[in-house]
Amino acid sequence: MPRSRQRPGIGRGKDRVERSDIRGDRTLWLDEHSPAPAEVALWHTLETLRVALNESTYLGLFAFEGHYALYPPGAFYRRHRDRLRDDDARVLSCVIYLNEAWTAADGGALRLHVSQNEMSDIVPVGGTLVCFLADRYEHEVLPAARERLAVTGWFRRRE
Repeated sequence: MPRSRQRPGIGRGKDRVERSDIRGDRTLWLDEHSPAPAEVALWHTLETLRVALNESTYLGLFAFEGHYALYPPGAFYRRHRDRLRDDDARVLSCVIYLNEAWTAADGGALRLHVSQNEMSDIVPVGGTLVCFLADRYEHEVLPAARERLAVTGWFRRRE
């Protein structure tokens, strides 16, 4: 799959629509088959993680798909789940934060809705990895005071 940049949108294929009222990030999709030199270590680490997760959790993870997600100041992503309505291949959502010297005052937290009455805010500190079940947890990205960058993606099962 060639790298492609996309404006904010939801859905996929012919059902994909741009919705800046729902999400405000810009994306650049990763390509495992022709990674940039700096991404080789990332792909190796993701593969090591996939194997370890399969050995310990039996999730049947087959591959990773992901992109860079760049949020300009003030951008957000409304509450949602990562499992697509017509496709249950996404099993585990993952976010790797790439922000330097980030503090809680910078905003941009990932708000994970753990239950109906409980939330957990994760500050996007560079080097942090967050993983959660794609079909189970609703989550959102809160607005940030400065540019926020992450690798966001999903470990998938075979379709």
